[in-house]
Amino acid sequence: RGTRKAINDQAFLDWLAATITKAEYVAVVCTGTLPVARTGLLDGHKATTNKAAFKWVADQAPNVDWQAKARWVHSGKFFTSSGVSAGIDMSLALIAHILGDDKAEEAAKWAEYDWHRDPDWDPFADIYGLA
Repeated sequence: RGTRKAINDQAFLDWLAATITKAEYVAVVCTGTLPVARTGLLDGHKATTNKAAFKWVADQAPNVDWQAKARWVHSGKFFTSSGVSAGIDMSLALIAHILGDDKAEEAAKWAEYDWHRDPDWDPFADIYGLA
């Protein structure tokens, strides 16, 4: 629920925008995409968010190219994911992007996590009527 407060906190959004501007990569999970979108820095980029809140998030930031059926999305320096478990998949994709597939596979194995590598695999888009 913190996202709902953060999107109206201009001091936080200003800090977030300044931080994002300096970052090489930005990885965002679930409805955390909305504060990032409210900075304007996600405008024109493809992104996704939690499917249960998808319509609410997309309505709040219409200049983002919202992807309704995506487990995670990589666009420029931004990596966004739909939900919490999708965030783990996105994080592994980010590791693979930076360090290579072998390191990402090693991290998934160490965590005993079944990595969903396909960013378009998104059963929740169907469940929430978005696909």
